[in-house]
Amino acid sequence: MDTTKRLRLRFRDSNDRIVSFSLTPARVPVNVGDVLALMDLIIGTDSFYTYTGGSIVEKLDANLHTETINPVIDDFD
Repeated sequence: MDTTKRLRLRFRDSNDRIVSFSLTPARVPVNVGDVLALMDLIIGTDSFYTYTGGSIVEKLDANLHTETINPVIDDFD
């Protein structure tokens, strides 16, 4: 069994589209203050352009996703 944690940050861009960034592996426990600061930095530096060509302008949410993989068959040899 293998478990992966991923932090997904969602934003709205200047073209009113939703865009997201994923951070894998996520540091657990998640520090809300650090996440908010990172999201503010992404918006404030205007360093990323979205697939629509717009700038990121608004924070929407941040979610921690946990995926557990349970192999049914490990090896076919």
